[in-house]
Amino acid sequence: MTDHTSTDDERVHRYHGKPPSSRLTARPTLVAGLDHQAAVHGDAPYLTTIDQEGAVTTLTYRQFDRLSRRLTHWLAHELGARSGQVFGLLPVNDAISALTVLALMRLGCPVLMLSPSDPPARVARQAAFAHARAVLHGPTGQLADRPGGVPLPNPRTLPDPTTDVRTQPDPSADALLFATSGSTATSKLVAQSHYNSAVNAEALRRHHGLGPGVRFLGCLPAHHVNGLHFTLLGTLAAGAHAVIADRFDPFTYPHLLTRHRPHIASVVPSVLEALLDAWRHPHIPDEFRYFVSAAAPLTATTVQALHKRLGARVLQGYGLTETTNFSTTMPIDLTPQAYARLALHADIPSIGTALYGNEIAVRTADGRRAEPGETGELCMRGHNVMTRYAGNEDATRQAFRDGWFHSQDLGFAVPDEETGKTFYVTTGRIKNIAKVRGESVSLEEMERVLRAHPAVHDAACITRPDRLLGETITAAVAAAPELSDAECYAHLQHHFATATLPERIVHVEAVPRTATGKILRPQLAAMLRTDRLPAGGHCAPAPD
Repeated sequence: MTDHTSTDDERVHRYHGKPPSSRLTARPTLVAGLDHQAAVHGDAPYLTTIDQEGAVTTLTYRQFDRLSRRLTHWLAHELGARSGQVFGLLPVNDAISALTVLALMRLGCPVLMLSPSDPPARVARQAAFAHARAVLHGPTGQLADRPGGVPLPNPRTLPDPTTDVRTQPDPSADALLFATSGSTATSKLVAQSHYNSAVNAEALRRHHGLGPGVRFLGCLPAHHVNGLHFTLLGTLAAGAHAVIADRFDPFTYPHLLTRHRPHIASVVPSVLEALLDAWRHPHIPDEFRYFVSAAAPLTATTVQALHKRLGARVLQGYGLTETTNFSTTMPIDLTPQAYARLALHADIPSIGTALYGNEIAVRTADGRRAEPGETGELCMRGHNVMTRYAGNEDATRQAFRDGWFHSQDLGFAVPDEETGKTFYVTTGRIKNIAKVRGESVSLEEMERVLRAHPAVHDAACITRPDRLLGETITAAVAAAPELSDAECYAHLQHHFATATLPERIVHVEAVPRTATGKILRPQLAAMLRTDRLPAGGHCAPAPD
């Protein structure tokens, strides 16, 4: 790819949302993409939604365009929305939420994506920090009585605008604002431009071959970067058909696969594990190509089980909110031998190769590029990287150093002779490294080892400061009752020095995680710090 991030001036332009003069897509906004699809593929299905009762509704591209224009007119004339004004949105997996995103984009109003499961006080704080004009939510359901929110009308009941709404936003302007998950640090507000979103959509189109006739199944929450960009915006820009369930249900998800017969499905590892338990069909539909898994680490055990049970591939992807969804994904055309080598039988399944429009590098602490196989920090630069952390210049400067965005994720590069491509593997987070008796211990690695035990359902680790040892580790384990503490420690001793083993193992009913599978470490730490364990939980000290 052409390097547009090699100088300080160009990095400053990126902070302020100015795309490079050479663009990577003919339609540099999603609004332009919708206009094109409505004109060229107007009668093709774009969005099928499935509600909690199983009711199915489908909108064509022309219908979606028409309804979004109605909402654009309502927002402008009823709420006085104007370009540059931020509006919060509490989206769910339904058509109105998707329509509202495009309606606000058309007006040039940045959309602050908020989690419907967050308490009102947290939503209010995020909205105030972003200077949101209002917080919008759907007209019915659990959010109907949300305090301080503005309910959206059903666009089917609105009249068509008397004047045609054909505004096009500035590609360099803010399109979307996301609060980072804050699983390991204080949340920050990521600003993505219209151009960032369009390049990510183009990269997805190219990598997965998205286009008319391709059916895509999603169930991840729409307020999350993956649920929005991959399931809704990527398919829209490509002219594909998105099918979204209101949520993931292990009992109904197999029915979605057999009824709607998608070619691709977007998931997180916990969805795959639940699917393995719930799958009762003799085989997966012939049209199905693969699952794309992201947001949390994928284990080789899960990949092997899906391959054996369903005969399906799982392609792991990797990206951050700051890099507008995906930076890497496993290629779709790997030979069986390459897939086995890089995913099925790898100690850690690869996250794949760099997607179109961005560059990946593994960099060491002293700023040099790591050698193949040498662990360092994964860094990115390119057209999909966020413009800045809104309202936080210090965090922006810290994240962008030497022309690269620093992910704080650790990993290494694997040049593959058969494919001629460079693959990447993630090994943990910089901040999730414990220093025990002077030894560095990756919490992610310890969690992977614990989860590999056949009796362990889930596991997570946290650290505590220790005056003598530097830090100690506490491991929270959700496991079968028959797993003894001695057996658990014996399993760990096969992989870690005795001196670095957890100070204690705490048995819990479940590890707290976000909707997309990330460990909620602050919540876990608070739970373990007070020893307020769920019913049936207990703890055991480390062996002498």
